[in-house]
Amino acid sequence: MRSKPYRKWKRQLRELVELFLLPVFATLLPWRWSLRLFRWLSRWPGWYREEIELSMNHVRALGVVDDVEAFARRLRWRLLVEHMDCYLVPMRGRRFLRRWVRAHGDPLPEKGPVLFIGTHHGCGYWFLPYVKSLALCPNIVAPRLGPLLSRSSLQGNLYVRLRHKLIAYAAGRALVYKGGSAGEAIRQMLNEGEVCFGLCDMPTNRSDAVPVSLLGMRTKLAQNMFEIGVQTGAPIYLFTSDTDLQTGVRHIHFQRADGDNPDAIVRQFANLLNLAMLRDPAGWRFWSIAPSFFPERF
Repeated sequence: MRSKPYRKWKRQLRELVELFLLPVFATLLPWRWSLRLFRWLSRWPGWYREEIELSMNHVRALGVVDDVEAFARRLRWRLLVEHMDCYLVPMRGRRFLRRWVRAHGDPLPEKGPVLFIGTHHGCGYWFLPYVKSLALCPNIVAPRLGPLLSRSSLQGNLYVRLRHKLIAYAAGRALVYKGGSAGEAIRQMLNEGEVCFGLCDMPTNRSDAVPVSLLGMRTKLAQNMFEIGVQTGAPIYLFTSDTDLQTGVRHIHFQRADGDNPDAIVRQFANLLNLAMLRDPAGWRFWSIAPSFFPERF
């Protein structure tokens, strides 16, 4: 039986490779080569083991994919790309943006106030440098890191802190750290004509959350951010951002929210997310916490 120190050492080494060594090495390669390398590496089940195993168990229980092993391999492929992107943006950002990033959908305003609302589907990191290139640098409100990292490993702690620095670089402005609710900070910034950003497919305990359907399964999404956008009069732009894993092209789709009813906009947002999940269920990062979204099914 393997000793605990051995298992701890092995996990720390794996985190070092997953979070630092491999993604930094991949940024030095041409993007097409990196993508092919990750496709080959995704066959090994050791990458991001904890998240992948949880996700596999949950999609198997929900019956949302026919081939769970193929789902897992595609999710590993996506995670390998996602962990590289935060390093790729500062190293080859402008040239990569011109060559590989394509925006579609509704035209964006020239200045704020504007509220961008996206999802946790896709390899979507390139949304940030794209809107930065349009002088629409988004304010990102983040929780204070201390409590979040209290149980993290040294590698995990360093990676999250570094990633926050790299996110700030990609967005073009420092992150706004708040200990409590982010809502009031976002409201104030929108009232001041700023650009704000949020990912709103999150589990919620709000009793009046909006009922929606994802892949035919009932769940609820909170309307907090949508209410703030409507109340401040800021235009709300929903978006999806993903990587075509066959061609390597990064696609960002913008859709301006219809009307001024927060609940209706939540349903519009859910429809956008549902279409993305239908295209590729493996793109959604929250299968690992699926019981929080679909408690009836568990």
